Amino acid sequence: MQFTVCVLHVPDIAQALTFYRDVLGLPVRYASETYVEFDLQPATVALHHAEPEVSTRGVGLFLVVDDVDALAAQLHGKGLSPTQPLTDQDFGYRTVMYLDPFGNRVELATPLPQT
Repeated sequence: MQFTVCVLHVPDIAQALTFYRDVLGLPVRYASETYVEFDLQPATVALHHAEPEVSTRGVGLFLVVDDVDALAAQLHGKGLSPTQPLTDQDFGYRTVMYLDPFGNRVELATPLPQT
């Protein structure tokens, strides 16, 4: 079994696209008025339009990045405030967490150096 796609059902594709593409900087593979895919090899994060009552809520994405401190600084410059600050976690990552416009958690992480 292989994990390939996480689909978030959102009530507003344009607003979600602005957050994931323009704020977080995820690379778009495909976009239409009702569906967007972000290329995060080897997996994909997708947005699919859904009515508010069936929208995804409470999902948590864990995205590993090269430099979480630098990305957090860039996001701060764009006006985004974290829901959890930069923290060295006991599970071996330095993380920061944000909420997307629909309440889904997006945790950005960089592995801590091995000691």
